[in-house]
Amino acid sequence: MFAGYCCAVGRALSICVVAVSASTAAPGRAHAAAARPVTFAEARAAGEAAAPDVALAAGRDQIARAQVGVAGALANPTVGATTARETAKLGVSLSVPLPLFGQRETAVTAARGDADAAALDVEAARADGRFAASIAWLDLWEAQERARLLAEAASDAERVATIADEKFKAGTAPRVDVLRTAADRARARADAAFAAASVPAASARLAVTIGEVGSGPLGAEGGPGLGRAQLDPATLAQVLPAHPALRRDRARIEAAAAHVRAEQRLRWPIINGELAVNWHDPTLTGTDVIGGLSLEAPVLSLRGGAIARARAEQALAETSAALEARRLEADLADAYGRAEGAGARARSLATDVLPALEEVRRMTEEGYRDGRVDLLRLIDAQRARLESRIAEVEAEAAWERALAEVEHAVGVDLYRGGAHAP
Repeated sequence: MFAGYCCAVGRALSICVVAVSASTAAPGRAHAAAARPVTFAEARAAGEAAAPDVALAAGRDQIARAQVGVAGALANPTVGATTARETAKLGVSLSVPLPLFGQRETAVTAARGDADAAALDVEAARADGRFAASIAWLDLWEAQERARLLAEAASDAERVATIADEKFKAGTAPRVDVLRTAADRARARADAAFAAASVPAASARLAVTIGEVGSGPLGAEGGPGLGRAQLDPATLAQVLPAHPALRRDRARIEAAAAHVRAEQRLRWPIINGELAVNWHDPTLTGTDVIGGLSLEAPVLSLRGGAIARARAEQALAETSAALEARRLEADLADAYGRAEGAGARARSLATDVLPALEEVRRMTEEGYRDGRVDLLRLIDAQRARLESRIAEVEAEAAWERALAEVEHAVGVDLYRGGAHAP
């Protein structure tokens, strides 16, 4: 009676799991069928060109360049016209502000410094976009590989369950083997369905980083390639000062210093050239022409507050640049160390661990089929092989992420050749 109850429960469990796994795996299969393939290089190029932060930085660059024209614009002249009953029937005056003491030149120089810093900020944003796209693509690639491996594990569990059922029907295996393999098959299907469901989420994150929201699902095609780069710590340290972020910070310091000079120059007065013409004045024998100059007397304000603010902004830019340089140096050292460790682990799993476990799994399955090995040893061998294959994918993804962080910290493109790729 108990055996019959177990058999009924086993059949019900199998039917339920088959139905659930089919319904949950369908979205993953639909995503794979509809996904547009994107290679690692394509994702990085799109991140550099179309990442949201790149678009914002480009907009700020346009504003900064337009500001150069604003800073160089001359003030409009003032024109006046008057009439009088007793004197001139028509009086015309003209006043023109003349920045003769370099006020316009220093303002234009400061605005150009801001524009140069904004242009370098676009380069820094492109490097950030490339890094974000690399990480998002690696997340999608890892999710796809995990889903593929778990789908294969589900197929292996299905095959072992079939073997156990055949052996039970032949009277060479106990009923408990059928129940155990059925449970293992159900677990494998559930794991595969869960992994398949995570792929669309990773695809959506990649779409955001490369500016393709609403364009449909994406799929990671091929494999990453940063592992081809030859990393030399000494060379990386030499190239670090040319990082786009550091060049942008230096440009901001120069622009801040130019703003200090522009504020100091504004202490000089603006000369106003004035011209007046009085026509048909009965008190005069002819048309009267009057010329003169006027200027602001710098008595009540010497722009001390504005100059102090500009100097404080310059000091802030210098502090920010120093902190950014130290942060990048620390990030480079950290990422390089993790890249070395992750690379060694990925190579060891690929060359030493997996081949041995593949052979153990094959031999154990043959032994179980022939009755020389019990079921638990076969399940353990399959589980060890699956965990090691997933660990290899995770190790390679971690290695590539660490290399992407090295690239981001040093500011060069390691994938396209850079200064350190072969």
